[in-house]
Amino acid sequence: MMCIAVVCRPVIRSRPKTALFDGFRVLFAAACCSLIFSSSAEAGSIDDYQTKIKPLFKTRCFSCHGALKQEGGLRLDTAELMIDGGVVTRGDVSDSVLIDRVSETTVEDRMPPEHEGEALSKAEIELLAAWIAAGAPAPEDEQPETDPEDHWSFQPIVRPLVPAVENASWIRNPIDSFIATAHQQNGLTPQPEAPRAILVRRLYLDLIGIPPTSEEIAAAEQDTASDWYEQIVQRLLDDPRHGERWARHWMDIWRYSDWWGLNAQLRNSQRHLWHWRDWIVDSLNADRGYDEMVRQMLAGDELHPNDMDALVATGYLARNFFLFNRNQWMDETVEHVGKAFLGLTFDCAKCHDHKFDPIQHADFYKMRAFFEPYQVRMDMVPGEVNLTRDGIPRAFDALLDTPTYRLIRGEEGNPDKSKVIEPGIPDFLDFGTAADNPLEIRPIELPAEAWQPQRRSWVFENHLAAAKAKQKSAESKLKQAEKAKQKAKQKAGEDNAAAEYVLQLARMDVDIAQAECESVSLRYKAMQTQWAESPDEAAVAETKAAAIRAERQVSLLQAKRSLLDVDKRLAAAAEDKREAIEKEKSKAQDKVDKAEQTLAAAILPNDSFTPLIGAQWSATRFLSTGRDDPAIAFPPKSSGRRSALARWITDRNHPLTARVAANHLWTRHLGQPLVATVFDLGRNGAKPSNAALLDWLAVELIDSGYSMKHLHRLIVNSAVYRMSSSNAGAESNLAIDPDNHLWWRRVPIRLESQVVRDAVLSLAGTLDPTMGGPPVPPAKQPDSKRRSLYFFHSNNERDLFLTMFDEARVTDCYRREPSIVPQQALALTNSKLVLTAAGQIAQRLSVEGEDTREFVVRSFKTLLSIDADDAEIAASLKALSVWEGQADSSEERARAHFIWVLVNHNDFVTVR
Repeated sequence: MMCIAVVCRPVIRSRPKTALFDGFRVLFAAACCSLIFSSSAEAGSIDDYQTKIKPLFKTRCFSCHGALKQEGGLRLDTAELMIDGGVVTRGDVSDSVLIDRVSETTVEDRMPPEHEGEALSKAEIELLAAWIAAGAPAPEDEQPETDPEDHWSFQPIVRPLVPAVENASWIRNPIDSFIATAHQQNGLTPQPEAPRAILVRRLYLDLIGIPPTSEEIAAAEQDTASDWYEQIVQRLLDDPRHGERWARHWMDIWRYSDWWGLNAQLRNSQRHLWHWRDWIVDSLNADRGYDEMVRQMLAGDELHPNDMDALVATGYLARNFFLFNRNQWMDETVEHVGKAFLGLTFDCAKCHDHKFDPIQHADFYKMRAFFEPYQVRMDMVPGEVNLTRDGIPRAFDALLDTPTYRLIRGEEGNPDKSKVIEPGIPDFLDFGTAADNPLEIRPIELPAEAWQPQRRSWVFENHLAAAKAKQKSAESKLKQAEKAKQKAKQKAGEDNAAAEYVLQLARMDVDIAQAECESVSLRYKAMQTQWAESPDEAAVAETKAAAIRAERQVSLLQAKRSLLDVDKRLAAAAEDKREAIEKEKSKAQDKVDKAEQTLAAAILPNDSFTPLIGAQWSATRFLSTGRDDPAIAFPPKSSGRRSALARWITDRNHPLTARVAANHLWTRHLGQPLVATVFDLGRNGAKPSNAALLDWLAVELIDSGYSMKHLHRLIVNSAVYRMSSSNAGAESNLAIDPDNHLWWRRVPIRLESQVVRDAVLSLAGTLDPTMGGPPVPPAKQPDSKRRSLYFFHSNNERDLFLTMFDEARVTDCYRREPSIVPQQALALTNSKLVLTAAGQIAQRLSVEGEDTREFVVRSFKTLLSIDADDAEIAASLKALSVWEGQADSSEERARAHFIWVLVNHNDFVTVR
């Protein structure tokens, strides 16, 4: 960014008066004069100013000298303002403060300042000099930047009137009226509706991510009902596979990732994050409101602390976990909350004031302060005591007293500790009132089970079940030992002693297991007593449990020692263990002695009470000690900050949230967004191609209770959605709008990686319909038939086939960018997936008694939604005949080869 004035210099035109500077200025002015004739052609017209000069000012100057700020009282967003400000004199480069300051060799005096970016290049300075020398030409009616707060996306969302249009017969719902208005204004004619087979395939792939079967296509083509299309739409929206399909879209935007790290060390995200993935699927199928989904993801633990479903939703925040650096963790949280829900690039303000939007440097840290207290833990689920095998990763507030400081220039080691930053929002987004402020922060007293998860009934049941399982295993081993002893009686000597030794050990193991069961029950009883606010009784109960464990351990150790003496051979073999055993005996006896003393006094310090484990904090290593930081307790309160932020983001009056969501929904249905920069609706983002339509969709989303299915239904039932993607007969449209910005035809969409793979398996009849559960590990993915949604997917572990077709990045993926590379064709040609499926698809499409021509027609329609013409059929029949005639071939192999060819057709990986 370029800054011409410096705050410490009240006189704008003042400049250093040194001989060195004056000499440099004279030489530079002379050089610029020599450039007038060579460069004026490059910057000597109004058009050059608009295309070269003004964009340079915009990217390097406007943020300090434009509508956002006016450092030193100077604006550079029009030529007249530069002249009035005294930094540009038409036709006189030698007297240009602008040129002086951008050419300054002293870093302290040079503009833009060091902290705002690099100096202008020699070529850029020469371009400015040539423009000034040419008289600083600019449009006569050039307007300065408008007030940033007047930007379209910062305005309240108001439902626009549905426009009346001439082409009324084309209209199916209000969406079409907005599109038809643009057609009418630009002389465009919409393409006709696509054939039924294409529409059916489009709907299936779009709404459930699975292609229709040949029977489903045939049924649709034969349906005579006037609402045949609407019936398919409703059936697919009700299909559980709808949630799976659209979950993957939102998982892209919300940066879903399974855990990754180094070997078994968790460094990023969380184990068992698949619970959050399943929550997304279930929420979409249940049509949970988008606003409620956002609230639960940001603050489910505060809003519904005893609702396990809401706790699962906070996996959105658990995913941001980073083992080593708290600042990086917080930075990414602020960045992606801003981009995903608000369509604003808050991260641009981490180091300085935002260069385009009215977001101050401090605003980044105000947003961070909402998240400063939160940490991540793993809660126990019913039926599993081992949190490594399963658990619910979730957010909770732990660092309640941790202050947030502004980091000077964003540098972690340079905090400004003179002022604690409180949670807050940019002023331009403060739409609340004193009477009803959605941003009011209210600390939350949590129910006991939220901060003492061991109270949950299934925690006790899990621990008891685990202890009983150990007891059962020990009893089984005891029975085996007793049988071995019986057999040993038939032999003589040392074998009997050895069998007796094993038997005694097995008996001791059973005693220990029984003691553990007693201990679990006593500890649970102790916790119940403690919950009744009688800590002494709780302590006594826990002491009894500890004493049982210690006594059993002593007995076991003593028995082992005695048994070692039974047989000299066994004793000699274990000589090296005697000292260790004696130490263990001594330790165990000490525990028993202390427990007995405590029991006698009936007193135990409260902090000695050890409850059952119901959750575990996700360890961090922020202190750089090489080991885990001290454990964090679960406080009985939560700050209430995140729930306040969640309420504000989803408030009916918020100007951004619904616009962002509606834009994402439209993008994935129609192939191109209404606002191209889907994560940036700010002043540096793209302008909406149809602002009225976007606002209408946003209001419709809000008024429907944020029902995404409602918006899906409207969009896919519209005429614009149902148009053909063909250019045939559209020469006039192509001349007017070659890039189809105004939607006069349907945009062909390249299938996402998951849908390509799932389509192959589905057509083959081998796709596993099982929903939910732990992800398929990488080693099992090549042979798995699960939907690709369920593949383990992290920064370090991604399926090669899916990656080939532009798999989502886990760092950010607000909109997938499709690529066309040779490896994609090779993957469809040579992969085991396709080669195996081709024969299975051919077999499913072959009908007994039908000839080869009918097989060809059905194959084209099922795989590509194409009604094969005579030429295509003839070529296909000829190829099939040649393949069948080859050595070691057959009709089945020839048909499999034909299907293999169609899978490699461009239309197979395209939604027309």
